[in-house]
Amino acid sequence: MEIITSLEQLHSFAAPCVVALGTFDGLHRGHLDVIGTAKQEAEHTGAKLAVFTFSNHPLEWINPAHVPVALVTPAVKLQLLESLGVDVLIDIPFNQLVADLLPQQFLERLRALNYSCLVVGENFTYGQRGMGNVYTLAASAQALGFKLIVRKLISNNGTIISSTEIRRLITAGEVQQAAKMLGRSYSISGIVAHGNERGRLLGYPTANLELVDAHVAIPLGGVYAVRAYVDGGVYGGMANIGKNPTFGDVEKPRLETNIFGFSGDIYGKTLTIEFVQRIRGEVKFAGIDALKEQLAQDKLDCLKFL
Repeated sequence: MEIITSLEQLHSFAAPCVVALGTFDGLHRGHLDVIGTAKQEAEHTGAKLAVFTFSNHPLEWINPAHVPVALVTPAVKLQLLESLGVDVLIDIPFNQLVADLLPQQFLERLRALNYSCLVVGENFTYGQRGMGNVYTLAASAQALGFKLIVRKLISNNGTIISSTEIRRLITAGEVQQAAKMLGRSYSISGIVAHGNERGRLLGYPTANLELVDAHVAIPLGGVYAVRAYVDGGVYGGMANIGKNPTFGDVEKPRLETNIFGFSGDIYGKTLTIEFVQRIRGEVKFAGIDALKEQLAQDKLDCLKFL
């Protein structure tokens, strides 16, 4: 997959491009529908599949105070797009240069790709202050002679799939519903850090990920059935998000995961946690014995979903 990181780097290829356009900030089912449609068109016409998106959320430039937390990290975004068979990824920063482009100027810059078809969602906007929409794009398609495919928004149980709705579900702990909209389980990745090693003393050693400055959506505090990815392996597990209220010595929420069947040194390694199902909320127990008893039950409850 070729990656283009600026408008100046845009160029043509041996074959025309079919371009999927969008912010694609969550790569959810709605986004995947747009990209999948572009892929079908590219395969049908012998064109290259290109995806045009931004390396940052546009609100970082337009209204920094209202930038939403991420649903996917840049690294995972690249992996997902490559797995979809994307030939060319245009992943440029949204900055003043891009923000100032009039709709027609944006299309003119994009012409460097020699595109034969553009694919967008029905709520797509482009150009200065979002003045361009699917109607102006349709007029340009007719005038310039390229094909335009507009995809309708996708619903899940009557609710339009959107990154905003998925963030709401995740922060409410409804990770199963979020997964139905994403088309995959929501996950958080990070480097395993040292904790208080209290889990080991309780018989449930944990791998700890700090959530401070993570800039990703954090599920509601509590215990979750999870899948853990580490060292090329996949394991079931139970994870807790919170401040360990029974002990009261953790100032900021962290993600602690007891990985079933894993042994070995995990500190300093990259760990990805996929959230499968919320089991219960965070509870302050009367003592260690009550906590250990609950942890045993939590493991049984988690195994039902793994």
